[in-house]
Amino acid sequence: MTTDHDTPSAEAALAAAWQGFSTGYRVLTETELDVLCHKLLGHGPAAVADRAARELRSYTATVTAGPQPNRPPAVIMHSATRTTRGFDGDLADVRAGRDPYDVAGYLEARAVSLAAAGDLAVGRTQPWRDAVRHYGTDSLDVGLLEPYYLSDALLTVAAETPRVLVPLVEWLRDRPSAVVRLYALDTETQVFLLWLKAQAGLDALNVDANNPVVSDRWNRKNHIHPTVEDALAITTVGLDADALLQAEQRASEAHRLLGLAVPVLPGYLVERSASVAAFADSVVEAARLLRERYGLEYGCLKPCEAGDGARIVPGIALKNEETLRDHAVEAHQHGDAYLLEAHVDFLHCEIGGRRFIIAPSGHIRGGRVAAGLTLQLMNGVAWEGNVTLTADDCARLGVPAEYHDRMTAALNAVRNAFHGPRAAEQGCKGGLVTGGVDFAVGRIGGVFGDRVVLGAIDFNLSSHGAEYLRSFQDKVPGHVATRVYRPASEADLAATVTAVTGLAPDVATQVVASVPGRWGMVAAAGTSLEDAARTAQRLVEGLRSLALAR
Repeated sequence: MTTDHDTPSAEAALAAAWQGFSTGYRVLTETELDVLCHKLLGHGPAAVADRAARELRSYTATVTAGPQPNRPPAVIMHSATRTTRGFDGDLADVRAGRDPYDVAGYLEARAVSLAAAGDLAVGRTQPWRDAVRHYGTDSLDVGLLEPYYLSDALLTVAAETPRVLVPLVEWLRDRPSAVVRLYALDTETQVFLLWLKAQAGLDALNVDANNPVVSDRWNRKNHIHPTVEDALAITTVGLDADALLQAEQRASEAHRLLGLAVPVLPGYLVERSASVAAFADSVVEAARLLRERYGLEYGCLKPCEAGDGARIVPGIALKNEETLRDHAVEAHQHGDAYLLEAHVDFLHCEIGGRRFIIAPSGHIRGGRVAAGLTLQLMNGVAWEGNVTLTADDCARLGVPAEYHDRMTAALNAVRNAFHGPRAAEQGCKGGLVTGGVDFAVGRIGGVFGDRVVLGAIDFNLSSHGAEYLRSFQDKVPGHVATRVYRPASEADLAATVTAVTGLAPDVATQVVASVPGRWGMVAAAGTSLEDAARTAQRLVEGLRSLALAR
């Protein structure tokens, strides 16, 4: 295994800088993956996707959304993934002298909280072990901390010391209907699961993860809006703003290929091109369309493949061509397509002395639309948690009454599009079993004037942080909230649980995970949206006062 630094001096420098992580910094190269794939499956990675489509079956719940006490037993096995560049992000933070999040460590640790009685957790890090001990979950520790990705560790163990995995093989052999709950079904995970399925003698293996076509092809923002070129081909004569927006969405990839129609904001896809100048020209042309078609003054430049608010540039003056080109040059170096979308002046709400934008989200669980919505707790463009959002909450916060129903209808449209006949032509029918859609509620001005508009602004078709609110709510119905924070370097899970219990002895709470120095999440119940969010915030403030959070 190696990293992108394979000289002795670079290796030594990285080893010295890589401190406080739950895992090492080794990542399998393509060559090493090819060798392991041949050893475990008898063929190379090129044949994996077709086999995975046949032998790994996306699990759809047989009951309606909400608590599912009768679901099959599960293997809980969350690995960070190359598809969202977990290692690259942590490495970039190390190089820049920023505090990294230890994505591999916190994804493994927090997943244990999803386990129910009879499930089996698979992992290897110290925070994961702490979570297993706290939750009393049956577990298999595979060791091998040197690889950054758990998927890489599992492949290496399967090839070199397969006896370590015998308990997992036997557990699945005894429970052929079990579901493997994953963070992502990437190529490395597919290779391991195909090997595991064969070892257990199963015809197929159920996975609570979107199929690879959905998670790779559709888990991005490219499909929300038409390309600049396609938008230019639309005849605009006689169309008002709403009709034009609908016509433009019908030219988007999601509508053309899946028939998907949901509320959107004005915006255009700027496709990746080899030429920086051509890419910048397209950004400028997209800005012209937003100005001339909708009278908009400001836009938001958004990457199609990054998550967690990364690389979003809001509030760009659409008339300022020099600024637009500067941002385009900066964006081009990252290698993905971008959207230039209407900038939203979000509606806001005040909770515990803090001002939050109203950016609701809804979710797919077990292949079905989850009941109700959540309000994302945002700090700028960074996500800090979620809180339950009801129709009554929407009305009280000034959201137009029909918008709660429109967002729910949009979630059903997304779910149905990926389970419909046209999805089969794209290789993804029934392959959407988990994910979320984020919405913007606010004003964009221009020809829309002072009207409050609604638009889907992000499709996160993968495992997501709001699942931890949903899981807590399964046990504690009503309003609940989650809050992400930075634990202190000595704040392990046991100390944090003891502290949280003392801070709110009469309230239902949960410490989802605490990775010392890196990432933590608490959950709390409340009598209302505001009460739940304030309680979660109060827990974080209390942990700070006890020197258990930064």
